[in-house]
Amino acid sequence: MEQTNRAQPIDLGSLILRVKIAFTRLWSVVLALVILAGLVFFARDRRSYVPMYESKAIFTVEAGMTVNDIFQGGAYYDHYLAQQLAGIFPQVMTLEIMNDLVIQELDKGYINGIASAKAVADSNMLVLTVRSRDPYDAYDYLCALIDCFPQIAGYCVDNPQVKVMTPPELPTEPYNSVPGFGSFAKGAVLGAALGLLILIIHALMSRTIQTTDELKKAINLPVLIALPKVIQKKRRNSTNRMLTAEADPNMAESLRGLRMKVKNLLAEANGKAVLITSTLPSEGKTTVAINLAQSLLLEGHKVVLLDADLRSQSIARAFGMKEGAPNLLDMMAKDAPALSDCIRTCENGLDIISGRSVDRRHYKLDHSQLRRVLSTLSEQYDYVVIDTPPCEIVSDSATLCRHADCVLYVIRQNHTQQGQIINAVTSLHNKDVRISGCIFNGVPQVHRGYGYGYGYGYGYSYGYGYGYGYKKYSYSKGAKQSKYSKYSKYSKYSAHSNSESE
Repeated sequence: MEQTNRAQPIDLGSLILRVKIAFTRLWSVVLALVILAGLVFFARDRRSYVPMYESKAIFTVEAGMTVNDIFQGGAYYDHYLAQQLAGIFPQVMTLEIMNDLVIQELDKGYINGIASAKAVADSNMLVLTVRSRDPYDAYDYLCALIDCFPQIAGYCVDNPQVKVMTPPELPTEPYNSVPGFGSFAKGAVLGAALGLLILIIHALMSRTIQTTDELKKAINLPVLIALPKVIQKKRRNSTNRMLTAEADPNMAESLRGLRMKVKNLLAEANGKAVLITSTLPSEGKTTVAINLAQSLLLEGHKVVLLDADLRSQSIARAFGMKEGAPNLLDMMAKDAPALSDCIRTCENGLDIISGRSVDRRHYKLDHSQLRRVLSTLSEQYDYVVIDTPPCEIVSDSATLCRHADCVLYVIRQNHTQQGQIINAVTSLHNKDVRISGCIFNGVPQVHRGYGYGYGYGYGYSYGYGYGYGYKKYSYSKGAKQSKYSKYSKYSKYSAHSNSESE
């Protein structure tokens, strides 16, 4: 059997699939990032928010001209003058003489605000704007600029004529709004982008099997069947946590196809014992073993289901039975009980051998006694279905595989790293184990409502037996506007002056 240890390149379609699967696992992380980033941006903007007030005035600028100048294009010259004044305004405001003039007009000794000028297109109008944290300072500064503006314009043209069209007003509300949903939305977008980046990195780093094509590329083994992902609802008062294939038609149909292929493989090998194993726990091998045994039973065959996972006898628990009966290790002892004392019959007529779990760390499977037990079961039953421990963790699987007529290897989608699968399969191959084929388990279905899951907990850890350190049933895997009386000096610019109101 040829194996490849080279990392397979990920195409765009595979990457998108991996990102989708990563989202199903990490959607809560992405959602938390979106909410947290939104709250951080919102809190930051609210904390740094400073209300700014804006006061504006619109006026016209005309150059002092003679009659001959007017015939030469006075209107055009006025337009050009307005553009020129707006262009040089920032430089003029940096001049020390200009600051002295404004301060002198303000009578405050300081300037609190930022002034800007903008020319109105195709006209000789200028818009003078002052922004400040204090509405009164903005209004004062703008009025002082208007008084000084003829001198400012004098830098560009002789005898400029400045006429105020829209006088300044004291601002009553900030022009910049308090940060709200917009700030949260910006942070949420950033959080979503960060979440997507995390999903892509997770997808790129994950080397699990996603499709049957990837499975075929990773290991040179035939894929017998792809079992769908089915979600089984757990009943609180029920002790039977076994997955029933009849609950999902696609699952039942897939199991019928698997049953037919297994029977053909056993017929070619002229045997009766079929063994199911996997690389790591929680890949569904026990589920496959139980449902394959039931499928053979429904066809009218006499079937026994042997729980060979001595450290975690889970089949009895799956059928709601206690663990007091003898197990495979008891059957191989010198003073072994009678076969009838080891076999328990379920309500549906399926015979199982599953008892108490082995607590001691070290034990040895005797090949001759194991061969005797399997031979006895094969004489009394049409089919013997064997559930084993994960071969990457416990060495029992390799010993059991050598005594089986057909070995099925269960690989769950998006569960085990490709390197672990390759190492486990290579290890079995080096121990003269012939794997008949793979079962690709837990493949999502297109239709809603389907899913795949087995209700009981398996219970392994990587510190499992044989020098690793056994852990029982554990598997590590967010201005007030005041009156204008104090500004009577600039009342000539106010639209609400006494003279106008009268």
